[in-house]
Amino acid sequence: MSKKHLPLFIVILIFALLIFASIYAQRSASIKIDFHNDSYVGASKCKTCHEEQFNSWRKTYHSTMTQEANIQNVQGDFDGKHYTYWGITVQPQLKNGKYYFNYFDPSTKDFLYSLEITRTVGSRRYQQYLAKTENTDGNYYRLELLWHILDKRWVHLNGAFLGNDHQAFDSHTGIWNQNCIFCHNTGIKPNMLNYDEIVQQTKAGKKLNLKVDSRFDSHVSDLGIGCESCHANGEEHIKVNQNPIRRYFLRFTDTDDKSIVSPHKLSAKKSMDICGQCHGQRTPKTYELAREWMEKGPSYRPGDNLEDHVNPVFKKSQLNTKSSDIFKLRFWEDGTPRLSAYEYQGLKQSKCHIEGDLTCNNCHNMHEGNPKGMITKDNLTNKACEACHQELVKNPAPHTKHKSKSDGSLCYNCHMPKIVYGVMAFHRSHKIESPNPTLELKNNKPSSCSACHLDKTDKWIQTKSIELWPSLKPYNESFTNIIQTIYKLHSGDPVERAIAANNLNYTGTNMSNSEKLFLIPHLLIAMEDNYPAIRRFSFKSLNSILEDVLVESKGLESLYTSLESFDFISDYSQRDQVLKNAWDEFKHINKNSWSKPPKNSLLDENYTLDANTLLKLKLQAKQESKNIQIGE
Repeated sequence: MSKKHLPLFIVILIFALLIFASIYAQRSASIKIDFHNDSYVGASKCKTCHEEQFNSWRKTYHSTMTQEANIQNVQGDFDGKHYTYWGITVQPQLKNGKYYFNYFDPSTKDFLYSLEITRTVGSRRYQQYLAKTENTDGNYYRLELLWHILDKRWVHLNGAFLGNDHQAFDSHTGIWNQNCIFCHNTGIKPNMLNYDEIVQQTKAGKKLNLKVDSRFDSHVSDLGIGCESCHANGEEHIKVNQNPIRRYFLRFTDTDDKSIVSPHKLSAKKSMDICGQCHGQRTPKTYELAREWMEKGPSYRPGDNLEDHVNPVFKKSQLNTKSSDIFKLRFWEDGTPRLSAYEYQGLKQSKCHIEGDLTCNNCHNMHEGNPKGMITKDNLTNKACEACHQELVKNPAPHTKHKSKSDGSLCYNCHMPKIVYGVMAFHRSHKIESPNPTLELKNNKPSSCSACHLDKTDKWIQTKSIELWPSLKPYNESFTNIIQTIYKLHSGDPVERAIAANNLNYTGTNMSNSEKLFLIPHLLIAMEDNYPAIRRFSFKSLNSILEDVLVESKGLESLYTSLESFDFISDYSQRDQVLKNAWDEFKHINKNSWSKPPKNSLLDENYTLDANTLLKLKLQAKQESKNIQIGE
């Protein structure tokens, strides 16, 4: 080749190489990975190329959902103090750098046994502790005490869930391998070793204790909820992106990388499915998949249709053909979830999703916002609704009939009220709906109005609602004409009573501190409830009210002090004595300067309770009281 043609040849060669590289890169980028056959690699492998995303994920509580028990991760106070609940004494102890629960007979003080804490679950609201035993070496057991991070105290699991006082010490002890592992970790392989044996023995009618008889040798790629839980398995993604041609082609074009899943680029349904694999209680689609779950792990991968793999649990769902209340009690009468981990079901019932393609990612982002909820500041305000409801957000008062800057004009308070219980707190409903107070009263569903209007009756709520929004129908024709929150506090089922107790902690401006004094005797009564969770909410609300009024209302210091030793999960005799002292203090307070209790508060002008009506409400509550299986 002559020197004259050499430059032209080089140009043609470069051009040909670019064409080849482009074709190669396009073909490589278009190859879709079968994530069901791909392997998990763990979040640490993602850091090399995605350091910013890795660091923002590490700040979330997803990343620390499950951890090894060590000095960096354990939040509980293992100071050697003894705690006696439900007939057993437990001593959390740190010894030689390791963490233990030591168990004692509370009567004889005899030592029973000791378990080493090997892993933790939870790092935001409360932390639970896992241990192995000598007899079931591959199994991790969730132990009986948890550390409540905000309250800074130990709590027995019986007091964390919506059960009554009549529970065994180990009612909520469970195997991490067959429950917690599925949502609190990534790259899950439960590896149940004796599935067939358990099935055969069950069919033969043998009575089994799955906590003891099940055997596991489980493995995960990440303790905690890692990158691959949302983006799918990463082995092939890492492999194909070793090629620089492919990497630069993807970087400088708008081509999607099909070797990984980006939730924001999926359809609304598939995007929501990613969150729904954990934030939507579900059962395996078939009995065959149930076996796969327990041995190999869930078959769903991000990008799949979730409901090809699972049956999301709804009010009418059954575990078998026999009728059961196990799921029914987890929903309000209209099918709205009332327990956490059903956010998927709530959003699926929302017009915002059905008609507007709203997904979890419209409000939440794993890499943005406050780690507590992963919501940006804007999305905590009405701006979250602005994309579809610009005029209402700009001037909410004509729509809400409340002042623009008030709690009554915050979209969330009416359209996503806090009527969902879980992890010892109340959360917003994710069934986004237009409030209908008259229909809610009929369906025994908490009215969002009563969450703020603590001194209003059911009749007032319906009458006022129809006055403000004439299009509403008067569904309810029978009224108790008792202040609604008080009525639910004493007569409702466990969730209703707990919500009422929690709502009485409301600090809005529609009632002054002194106007809340009528709530004191009602909360003292509620602190006698036979459900520990309800006692806790009642105590916290009463404590808050007393702290607010100590300065302006004389004589309350002694009542406040008398309640300092109240423990919502202590023995009945201890609680009873504290409350007797508190009642004595309350009765001796000079109430002449107090404003009269509101009408229909079940109190006379001397703050004496209407015992007959209260007894009827308590009997009604007794009929409604059923332990509700949260499924945590």
